[in-house]
Amino acid sequence: MRAGITFFVSGCILIVFGTTMIIPGILDFSDGNTASARSFWQAAGVTFFFGVLFVATFYDKYEKLTVREMYLTTSLVWLLVCSFSALPFFFSPRPLSYTDSFFEAMSGLTTMGATVIRDLSVQSRGVLLWRAMLQWFGGVGIIVIALGILPLLRIGGMQLYATESSDKSDKTLPKTSQVIGTIMIVYTILTALCTLLLYFSELDIFEALAFSMATIPTGGFAPRNSSAMELSVLSQWILTVFMFICGMPLLVSYFLFKKNWQHVRNDMQIRTYTCFFLFSVFILSLYLIIKYDISLFDSIRYAAFNFISVVTSSGFVNSDIESWGNFAVMFFTFLLPIGACSGSTSGGIKIFRFNIMYLSSMQYLRRKILPHGIFIAKYNGKPLTEEIFSGVFVFVVIFLLSFLTSVLLLSLIGLDFITAISASLSSLGNTGVAFGPVIGSQGSFANLPDCVKWILSGNMMLGRLEYMTVFVLLLPLAWRKEKKSISSTAF
Repeated sequence: MRAGITFFVSGCILIVFGTTMIIPGILDFSDGNTASARSFWQAAGVTFFFGVLFVATFYDKYEKLTVREMYLTTSLVWLLVCSFSALPFFFSPRPLSYTDSFFEAMSGLTTMGATVIRDLSVQSRGVLLWRAMLQWFGGVGIIVIALGILPLLRIGGMQLYATESSDKSDKTLPKTSQVIGTIMIVYTILTALCTLLLYFSELDIFEALAFSMATIPTGGFAPRNSSAMELSVLSQWILTVFMFICGMPLLVSYFLFKKNWQHVRNDMQIRTYTCFFLFSVFILSLYLIIKYDISLFDSIRYAAFNFISVVTSSGFVNSDIESWGNFAVMFFTFLLPIGACSGSTSGGIKIFRFNIMYLSSMQYLRRKILPHGIFIAKYNGKPLTEEIFSGVFVFVVIFLLSFLTSVLLLSLIGLDFITAISASLSSLGNTGVAFGPVIGSQGSFANLPDCVKWILSGNMMLGRLEYMTVFVLLLPLAWRKEKKSISSTAF
């Protein structure tokens, strides 16, 4: 395995990230906050220096990434980008420890949205903007940067997209340039549209942009301590609509813009996602009306907002969910690892995997009833292969093992059972919403011991990269010398 190419690609992306750190520094400087501006420029200088160092040291004429190199590159890029993205928090006039800085950066880049900053109101606008930028980049930005850089280097850009993205849909847009263009156009249009609507509803342009850059990547880093609780009813509905849209595959949004309704209507996971949303909102609304005598309109708003926030792993809240009672807490706890659609920026297991598990189960039961019958499970009209079934099974098993391991470790450290389960599911699902006495509505992730924050940071990365990319590197086979006769794989 050529480690040089991994550091070379990482260096290219660090140069880009170092450059972007200048933007919040300029904002703080324009606000007269020179100390905070200087911290961003220091972080930018350090990041840019190491980026140039990696590029200059490991420059070579690489033709293509091998399969093993693409896994290593994807994982290392995320680790390095997160490590350097933490520097603005660490150098800040109100500095966080490096553990807290790393946790905050990882939470942003993985779009988890859990924060260790106790009081956002005392933070500069540059810091708030940097948090929003981390989530926006973490949604699709890092991989889009890679898609843009690698073809220029004749390395093959779709490889990293295949390892980082959960998109298992048909490659309707096969060329890298088309994928980059389509994703960025959709992503930018949604961000701009959400910003404008929030601006015209009640917010100033900065808060509208910050909320939008946290909503579109389904991140949840709000620029306010109260998350979305103090927003107007109209603003909450705007966020609800955009969270729902961004829970669908980004390329589906492209088809909606093109008015290709047939493609969207025939997608099984979108139908499941929509029905799941409507059914859950109905149940939660009915529960709130009966138990707490909340008006019909308010119950629907609370149910729709918080359900879509959790299932898309956005992490916004407009109410104290724990005050809704045990049923609501248990309901939302089960939602934490589910996730929205494949190809979206949400975390979790994803709807399409539940679709495939359902189809596989039905196929198995039919064969039990009619052993000699021929039953072919189809997803969106196409037969499902044993390889697909096996892939979903392995993913779910690894998720469960990761969850159990995380719960045991957190319990061993001393966390209570509810906090250990909630923190594990929230971090592995990149959700940000959590329950329990330590990290619930009355607590904060800042209260956690440093060792727990590092474990949860690892969970966030596992959840964001969907486990396989990281776990494959743990196999001894991944580090064996590759024979020259074996050609590298390109996507």
